[in-house]
Parts: sequence; structure tokens; C-alpha cells
Amino acid sequence: MLTASNSWARAMEILDLNMSDEEYLHLIAQGRDPVQEHIYVKNLMRVGVTKEEATKLIPMLKKAERSPDEEALFRRVWQQVYQF
Repeated sequence: MLTASNSWARAMEILDLNMSDEEYLHLIAQGRDPVQEHIYVKNLMRVGVTKEEATKLIPMLKKAERSPDEEALFRRVWQQVYQF
């Protein structure tokens, strides 16, 4: 049976980000959110995007301008997600 306390406990799940504390703090210092990025990667992988592409794409989401290579990756992944 799912109770309010059980659902809260699920929401507070500890995620294994596969990184050291130093790596985590380095990303925080860059203004990034490692937990949110982990969730984005998992969701992109669910629709068929490779982990490598998803990991490259996530930091680009907040950029106002992208290089031509970044833009090509962004468009390719967007088309893949849109077709899903």
C-alpha cells in the first residue's frame, strides 16, 4: 500500500551519480546541477539517445549560443526525441 510517507520516501530517493564528491562540487561551482543533469540523461536515454550524446547535450541546454557542432548534436537529438 502506498501511503503519504512512502511516496515522500520515494521522492527523497538517493541517486548514485557515479562521481566523487570533488567532481560533484566542481559541477556545482560551475553553476550546474548534477542531480538534474543525471535525471535529464536518464530521460533522454529512455527515448533512445545514447548516454554519450545525452551527456554532451545537457550542458548545452542553458547556452544562448552554440557552436555549429553543438547545434548539429542538439538538432539530431531533438529530432530523435520528437519522433519518439
